Formats: sequence, C-alpha cells, structure tokens
Amino acid sequence: MPDTDVGALSEELLADLAGHGNVRRFARGEVLITEGDVSDALYVLVAGQLKVFTSDDKGRELIYNILEPGEFFGEMFLDGGPRSASVKAVVDSDCVVIGQAKFRQFMATYPEFAERLVIKLIGLVRHATQQTKGLALEGVYERMAVLLNQVPADAKGERVLPKELTQQEIADRVGATREMINRLFRDLIRGGFLVKDERRRTVLARELPKHW
Repeated sequence: MPDTDVGALSEELLADLAGHGNVRRFARGEVLITEGDVSDALYVLVAGQLKVFTSDDKGRELIYNILEPGEFFGEMFLDGGPRSASVKAVVDSDCVVIGQAKFRQFMATYPEFAERLVIKLIGLVRHATQQTKGLALEGVYERMAVLLNQVPADAKGERVLPKELTQQEIADRVGATREMINRLFRDLIRGGFLVKDERRRTVLARELPKHW
C-alpha cells in the first residue's frame, strides 16, 4: 500500500480546499466512484475510510488502496478519461466534492496543492509498479506478509489485526482467494507467528518472515 502521507494535505490547506466544494455524506458500502464512469470532480476525505478497488463480472475484487482522512482522490478526471477504479465507503464517510472549474482555480491559487498533487501521482506510479512486481514475481504469502507487517502496535505494544482486515479483505488486497489466506493463517498460527487471544483477536506475535 502506498504511504498515506503522500496523498495527505495539511490541516490548513484541507480547510481552504473544503471551502471550494460541498460536503457529502456517504453511507457504509456506498460507491462514490464507479470504474469506467466519466466525471469532473475531485474528492477530499475529511472523515471515515474508503477503499479504492477494481472488480470483475463475478464480483471478485482487487483492492488498490485504503484512504484515510486528509487524502484526496479522483484527480484522474483531469485528462478527460474514464475513472480507472471504483471507490467505496468502508464506514460512514464525509467527503468534500469539488468541481473541475474550482479545482483548477485552486491549483493556480495554491502552488502547495499542485505540488502535493504531483507528489501523489508519483506515489501512485511507484505503488502500481510495486504491486505489478509483487503479482508477477512474488507468491501469495510474500504479498500477505508485507501487508500484515505494516500493522502498527497499539498503546500496549500489541500488533492486533483490525477487525475490518478480514481474511477476505486480505485476499482482495493481495490478489488471492480467501481459502488460500485461510491456509496460510493456519500455518502461521501453528508456527507461533499469529496468536488468537482470549478476545478472539488475531495478534502478530512477531514479525512475519519474508518467505515461508
């Protein structure tokens, strides 16, 4: 996953940008952007969490990224082409929606934002390159290990998998089946790398090895 700081805006810039658009609430599970559609708006996430994904006609998904507050998306409309991915609300989320004319005006007025946009696009290219490399050259375990090793420690120093990071969610993020992830989880539990605590949470007892 790309570094969220790459696409995040400062609080001051975020507040100024919010003044150029309208705030919309999206319910959990609601699709904000559909792959293939043509639109002319930029979105800034101010509260909640969103996922960027693609899917096939069988409903299978590949998740590109998880967006957190302060990040913006939808900037691909600048070339006039269709949306390259879909975006869905993971939880109830609030976004500032900014039309094309005001967006272009904002870029001209705030060079800092234009610079952040360029940096974000570079980050997306880097992420796409790494994701392609992983799918082509690495196995499912290696891709999963990278994802799980990014889980941060909580205040008690424990690294607990978030409840929303289900086996199906992991499968969608790394391009695998839930059954494959389930088998790998069982192996890692037997190896002592993953532990189920008394609250039935999955805890990373230690850093996962790069290869299994």
